[in-house]
Amino acid sequence: MDQNKITGKEKAAFAVANAGNIPVQLLLSSYLLIFYTNVVGLDPAAVGILFLIARVLDGLNDPIVGFIIDHRKPSKLGKFRPTLMIGAVLVAINYILLWFGPYWIPAAKLAVAYVTYLLIGVLFPVMDISLNSLLPVMTSDMKGRTSLSTIKGLVYNFFATILGVVAPLILGDPNRIDGYYYLIFGTTILILAFSITGALGVKERVHAVDTAKGSGYKFTDLFRIFAQKPVLITITAVLTYQVGTMFCSAVNAYYFTYVLGNLKLLSIAGLVQMGALLCTISVSGKIIAKLGKKTTFIAGLLIFGGSTALRILAPANTVFIMVLIVGMGVGTGLVGPLIYSIHADNTDYIELKMGYRAEAAIASLSSFVSKCAMGIGGAVPGFILSFIGFDAAAQTQSESVISSLASATAFVPLIFCIISAVIMLQYPLTKEKLAEQNEKIDKLRKNS
Repeated sequence: MDQNKITGKEKAAFAVANAGNIPVQLLLSSYLLIFYTNVVGLDPAAVGILFLIARVLDGLNDPIVGFIIDHRKPSKLGKFRPTLMIGAVLVAINYILLWFGPYWIPAAKLAVAYVTYLLIGVLFPVMDISLNSLLPVMTSDMKGRTSLSTIKGLVYNFFATILGVVAPLILGDPNRIDGYYYLIFGTTILILAFSITGALGVKERVHAVDTAKGSGYKFTDLFRIFAQKPVLITITAVLTYQVGTMFCSAVNAYYFTYVLGNLKLLSIAGLVQMGALLCTISVSGKIIAKLGKKTTFIAGLLIFGGSTALRILAPANTVFIMVLIVGMGVGTGLVGPLIYSIHADNTDYIELKMGYRAEAAIASLSSFVSKCAMGIGGAVPGFILSFIGFDAAAQTQSESVISSLASATAFVPLIFCIISAVIMLQYPLTKEKLAEQNEKIDKLRKNS
């Protein structure tokens, strides 16, 4: 049996492990802002500042965590699986405190929000970086990596959509605490069960190939790794794209509540988007094979951004909005599965150019980018809501508030997607260059 081949059982375990990662960032980006403003009673501008400062600051922690994990001595379970399981336990505890700590301690609610929000930024990378480091070490086969990347994108979008459908139904009234208890405690159980079960079911096969420079790297080398053009382009392009998507996640609860007039419609929107995602992901492999990763990535960005912008034509027309959500699903279905595959290509690029593998360092960029995106994407709606005069205590909002909210929802994601596309145009690893790189890395491993 080919030791580099991934079994179906292992693919299933990888899918389960990725499902365990989903509730943390999805629910934080989608509902924490409205929970903090409408239930806890924090000022939206104060929450925006919290999101921005906390996410950017704790994002600086990610490269340190990546460095530590990369240099950790492997155990019988490997290098990344144990830290994934430990991280899941720590995150689960902090996840509950992050939500309910400010509500349980109203006299110090803003301070508790800051402490727990900063702490999740320290603990989540242990879990997230370990998970994202698994893909490049499970196999060096390009088809295998594409398969894992597709699974990762499919699982994320599928379970995110399911959670997106179920969450509004569980919450009911977003202004009441009851639904949040069911939602957060329920997803905490899923985080623990999926992460630990998935970690136990995968294998780590790919190890560093010793070269003239050795297989390790110093902490100061992190700056050289991050400065490599493919890595730098990827991180900035993904960051700007995810700011746009995080903005949509943070503002959707407000949009469906106040513009469309029914939060439960968000569940239907989730199902519509899931259908578009599944259809797109099912053919994404063929599209990538024909166009290449870079072109496919850019196309997805423009489709997503264009779909959000068209909302301005009829912002309160439910049917029209649902049609545009199909376009958003198509765009996400093209971009999402590619992100981690591109990170794996960048890991090989670093090994060829610099002489060592740095899976966790590259993976730490994903966590860093997600946090910065959550911070910026979560802060911008808070600032906008405060600026346009949003009143959390009011049952209905003024026409000017609703109009401003609709305009921001349409154009802010478009702006970030266009910026991301312009950046990604500079990515140097074209379809042809990737083929050359894969040939070189295969020869290097065969000769080692």
